[in-house]
Amino acid sequence: MKEVNVREEIAQKKKEIRRAALMRRDCLSAEKRAEYDAEIKERVHNLTCYGEADIILAYAGYRSEAGTAALIKQALFMGKTVFAPKVSGDEMEFWQITSPEDLRKGYRGIPEPVGSITLPDWIARDAKSIFARNRESGSDGAALYRAMMWMPGAVFDRQRHRIGYGGGFYDRYLVRLSDLQQKLEESNIKLCLTTAALAYDCQMEERIPFEPHDIRPDMVITEKGTTGIC
Repeated sequence: MKEVNVREEIAQKKKEIRRAALMRRDCLSAEKRAEYDAEIKERVHNLTCYGEADIILAYAGYRSEAGTAALIKQALFMGKTVFAPKVSGDEMEFWQITSPEDLRKGYRGIPEPVGSITLPDWIARDAKSIFARNRESGSDGAALYRAMMWMPGAVFDRQRHRIGYGGGFYDRYLVRLSDLQQKLEESNIKLCLTTAALAYDCQMEERIPFEPHDIRPDMVITEKGTTGIC
């Protein structure tokens, strides 16, 4: 019973912190958000893990979230393969997009990909091509993919703890993605993932409550700096 009460207290505290942070974020002017988005874009662009990434898993910015439109265009221009999340029931999967126009209003009005091919199916298809080329050249090397995920969220702290919007979609997806990575390795396919939360500094706290199942991103990037490393 005591454990249940502690969980309820943490959940309530998270709600209060989330509400306050979202109010601060919503109060930012469109001009300020555009200015901060440009600074975040520059920080992402300068990261080694971004430059090396073959695959980008990008959320589509919604309402007052840190925007990703310019980042998505940049990634596509650089020849990276870009995916965006689409919700189905309680789960989320990433689908490939080849243009920002591939996004349409979906779950709760959030831009989602119209749909072409999912991340697991794309990797399976692409890896077949790599293995075929390897056989032709007499190589038996593994198929290696470097991916970077941009995560949204409501609140973050200096230890990279994250409070999302309450749906748990990213926590569940990252567990599934970890399972996928293990299965891919059995087929000689390696998927190396770096997770980076994008946010405004007004969403940062010194420390926020967290639970054992909460998954921290590798980095939190704001207009003022980067917490964590590639």
